[in-house]
Amino acid sequence: MYSITCKILLLLFSVTGPVIINGRQSLTIQSGERVVLFCDRTLYIAGEQILFSAFLQTEEISDQTRSSRVLNCELITSDGNQIAGNKYLFKDSYVSGHFNISNDIITGNYYLRAYTRVMRNNGPYYYHYTLIKIVNPYRKEVQGLTGSNSVSEILNVELNHENTDKSFLVSTDKSQYFPRDTVHILIDEIEAIESSWKGLSLAVVPEFSVSANRVRFPESRKFENNGFYYPETRGLSITGKLEDNITGDPLPRTLVNLSILGRGRDFMAMQTDSAGRFFFSLPDYTGFRDLFLCVENISSADPKILVDNDFCTIPVRIPTNIFTLTRQERETACNMAVNVQLESCFRIDSIHDAQIVPIEDQAFYGKPDDILYIDNYIQLPTLEEYFNGLPTLAKVRKRKGEKYFRVISEQNELADINPLTLVDLVAIDDPSRILSIPPASISRIEIVTGLYVKGDQTYGGIINIITKHGDFGGINLPSSGVFINYGFLSDSSRYPKTFTPLLHSPDTRNTLCWNPYFVINKGNRVMISFTTSDTPGRYLIILNGINTRGETLRQTAAFEVLKY
Repeated sequence: MYSITCKILLLLFSVTGPVIINGRQSLTIQSGERVVLFCDRTLYIAGEQILFSAFLQTEEISDQTRSSRVLNCELITSDGNQIAGNKYLFKDSYVSGHFNISNDIITGNYYLRAYTRVMRNNGPYYYHYTLIKIVNPYRKEVQGLTGSNSVSEILNVELNHENTDKSFLVSTDKSQYFPRDTVHILIDEIEAIESSWKGLSLAVVPEFSVSANRVRFPESRKFENNGFYYPETRGLSITGKLEDNITGDPLPRTLVNLSILGRGRDFMAMQTDSAGRFFFSLPDYTGFRDLFLCVENISSADPKILVDNDFCTIPVRIPTNIFTLTRQERETACNMAVNVQLESCFRIDSIHDAQIVPIEDQAFYGKPDDILYIDNYIQLPTLEEYFNGLPTLAKVRKRKGEKYFRVISEQNELADINPLTLVDLVAIDDPSRILSIPPASISRIEIVTGLYVKGDQTYGGIINIITKHGDFGGINLPSSGVFINYGFLSDSSRYPKTFTPLLHSPDTRNTLCWNPYFVINKGNRVMISFTTSDTPGRYLIILNGINTRGETLRQTAAFEVLKY
């Protein structure tokens, strides 16, 4: 097994230094972006999913290709402590997704917070906040039993507010239904407006499970920006700073390598800027994957890698009322909790006992030009003898007593450029360390001939040594190395628009219909159909929208599900 001194410091907030422009520091910048987010409900039971749609407003950015493509979404307490956080990918300034609520969460008031990376330049009071209530019927604790001043007294909070601009007519084919009846909703635009609607979302939920409670902070809130974030216009990015561990000075123009290990293997490298900062644009992967960052071999400093936190951790205080439920909310929460419990009892596990066969995909360089399978040859004592004693396209040479690798190619310029040498896709620029790997632990050696350009770096070919067990052959990785179990994008698959209940199982949906995005052309109408559940009671149809001027709309209609 390998050993490594891991020097990872996830920064509590961005250590991004001020932007240097013509020798001067620029401390603040307006992002020109705002996020508007709509949820299906604002009252949830532990273990449920929060369904949402979000729209990106670009106030000062005319070129949409420069807009952010990544949405950060967090579930936080009123003290700003993160409970969970996910990242989602915008498409045409829109994204929909779901947010899982833990079964262990404490009953209380929480906030769903949404922002882009560039919005962090303006501080946490610039983000979108939606107040939600979560009930955990299996825990006695309640968060927020001792409340501070009322939200509505300190903040400008939209509570139980509906837009009086009736631009749409929302109606149903009937006012009363029985369980598992089909409901048809008609949405007509009844008033021509100057700005077109960017998108509409529709939810059908139990009455008293939703309220309009978007939080707006006063304009007087000030934020001193000590850093700078660039918009994630290409997708996910990971940023940080490289500094000397002894002096604390930044290390400019130093090469930083990043490897994505496991499935979707990739490698990238870039030099730090004049402030020692680095920026990597990542692929649009989902889930968690292991990253390894390391620095080129330098003798003049003891490098330390500081990685910026993906989510904002600047303290924020949101004055919140004591957690309470009205009588109607209690009854609604009780019915919803019963449905959640029934759903867990009748849930069908679609995962069978079939063995999952791991799929080994190609590395970032694709199909190599030459592959040397170690076990195809008699065992030699050292790895160097395999390179120099067998007909491979890579050799070990010696210059001034120091060994180095060279790729054999018809391109003459390769003789002057060092190849990229990897062990299990981790860059190792010390040939003696690579040559110390026992040949018996190596599966194969893949070689790419010809010049290879990766990012802003050019290599004289690639030599990738792949071990049998993915353990880097037992060698010590660079001491500056940092392992990160990095969260890429969250699965943003949409909530199903149609639902077919099983004949002998209860229909336990608390959200009967969720359509996160649709557009109505002027003069047209939209019809949306769904079936009612087995839970009788009154339900609300909630239509949310935002137009090109940033104005939001909220209209409701109601119907009733009768008992058999």
